[in-house]
Amino acid sequence: MIAEHRRDKQGIPENRRRAESLVFEERLNLKTKGDLYHPNFLLFDAALGLGLAQQRFTIDGDVDSTSTFLNEYNFYGQLLPQKPYPLTGYLNRAEGLIPRQFLGSLQTETDNAGLIFRIRDKNWPMTFEWDKSETRQDSLGSFASDFFNRDSEKLGYSLTHNFSERSRLNFRFDWDDISQRSLTASTDIDQKRYKISHDWIFGSDQQHQLNSYASSLNQSGSFDLDIFEWAERLKIQHTPDFLTNYNLRWVDTDQRNFTNRELRGQAGFEHKLYESLITTGNIFAASSDLGNQGELDQKGGSLGFNYTKRNPWGTLSSSYITSYVREDHTGSEEVGVVIDESHVFIDPLPITLERVNIDTSTIVVTDITGFDVYTLGDDYTITEVNGRVRLYVTTLGIIPPNVSDGQTLLVDYNFLTSPKREDRTQRQLFSLRQRFDNGLSVYYGHERQDESIRSDTPIAPDEFRIDTYGIEYADKGFHLLAEYSEESSTQLPSTSKRLDARHNWRIDSDTTADVHAGYHWIDFGQPDPRELELFTLGAEIFTRLRDKCTLSCRLDWRNEEDSVFGNTDGLRIGSELRYDYRQLDIRAGLEFNQLDRRDDETESTLFYIRLKRSF
Repeated sequence: MIAEHRRDKQGIPENRRRAESLVFEERLNLKTKGDLYHPNFLLFDAALGLGLAQQRFTIDGDVDSTSTFLNEYNFYGQLLPQKPYPLTGYLNRAEGLIPRQFLGSLQTETDNAGLIFRIRDKNWPMTFEWDKSETRQDSLGSFASDFFNRDSEKLGYSLTHNFSERSRLNFRFDWDDISQRSLTASTDIDQKRYKISHDWIFGSDQQHQLNSYASSLNQSGSFDLDIFEWAERLKIQHTPDFLTNYNLRWVDTDQRNFTNRELRGQAGFEHKLYESLITTGNIFAASSDLGNQGELDQKGGSLGFNYTKRNPWGTLSSSYITSYVREDHTGSEEVGVVIDESHVFIDPLPITLERVNIDTSTIVVTDITGFDVYTLGDDYTITEVNGRVRLYVTTLGIIPPNVSDGQTLLVDYNFLTSPKREDRTQRQLFSLRQRFDNGLSVYYGHERQDESIRSDTPIAPDEFRIDTYGIEYADKGFHLLAEYSEESSTQLPSTSKRLDARHNWRIDSDTTADVHAGYHWIDFGQPDPRELELFTLGAEIFTRLRDKCTLSCRLDWRNEEDSVFGNTDGLRIGSELRYDYRQLDIRAGLEFNQLDRRDDETESTLFYIRLKRSF
């Protein structure tokens, strides 16, 4: 049984909407598991939940009420589990909550069905898979700005064959049909992917390895794309301390009006001197046929050193990498296409796209799968300086799906190519860190890029120098970090200061606590001046009041002052009291979320009581 009372506010102070809801839910869950006829014939696990939900809600003074039938189920079965040809089936429907920072949780409903058929052949084991699912997400509040729906159907087939202990073949086919809807975007994708790979280990001591790989991707719908890739990777272990590696790769890409046929070769080495110094190096060359856009030739190489040594105070580690890349592009002025440019989002740092002269209206940002499409204006904003484009991403988007800190994002866009361009780029990276045995560390990092460009179209070179100084302390559950970074750049210079602190400790045998705080200040200089200050604070405590009673509390606070995009304030407070006695489970909780972002205020309060009795 569940009882919930919720209050919501949304909008600017002059035009604020208010809502209030009261919900009662009664559920009966039945579970069973066993076998039919014999455990070797059919094993099953089944659960069924039935119930009724009554809701009374008020929106801007208007009162209404509804009643809804609730049902959840989970059926899982294995037919002939001990045979060489077992069949597994599942059918389930579930409801749950997805927490969001400083916003009310999302209510999600998922219907899922699937079959898995395996053939356990000694020489040619294979698997057939089918899955169909529908996911619906919506806000627990009364304002329908968080709607999200996804339907997907998948087919899969995999095959493995061992020619010998040293030779292994793998094949995989996947078909995905995905339809995704939200209030601001609609995406339909039909994707077929084939992958085949072969791994061969050879040599008297099995020290050498050859990996062959080929894949084909055909995608239609909202984003049309065809990619064929073939790659060979060879590793030769000449001695225990010295190896060489060789890579050859062919990629054929077609998307919209863009084609790219690239052949790339690379050769490298790795040498270990005792246990202290590792030296790596490689050279590469690539040639690309860009169709109407001309041709692109690339050559370059890199050399790196990684040094680690114990000393009387602790451990000293250092690394240095230098690289040089030469690019020559010939052709006409056409529209180029970039597909799946990968970036890792570190909150609150912006993402700089690699190309220049980008058509910002064509930018599409997705997650690493390419299926979750993020919303311009809600999840990210765009700025352009000296032909370079930056994305300012936020974790506080209201419309799902949402971005999280540390997430890998993929970016597609169109850009205008230059008729003729010669680019020479040299990069250097150096790091030095001393870790003391008492938990203290001091470090320094240096990164530098020098670039020269010759082009029919004026392009400002992207040259920069970054110096980073830091001190860090970690001992048991205590962690402190202070860092200062300064970047001098021909594009957008900046200065950054960062402080982080966290303490996790056990107060007594029944209570644990965690407290963390952070401060990040970034000052961007001309030609796009911007100052950003980010404060974060969090605390969490868990205590056992009695043998059968526990209490947990959590607080998260975020204050962001942005001289360009305005201020953002977020507050989240949650507390839950739980009582467990035999088959009885009682929970009572309070959740408060408040977000003030770009003059739009969102506030929600949720109080709930949940009772569960097993019998």
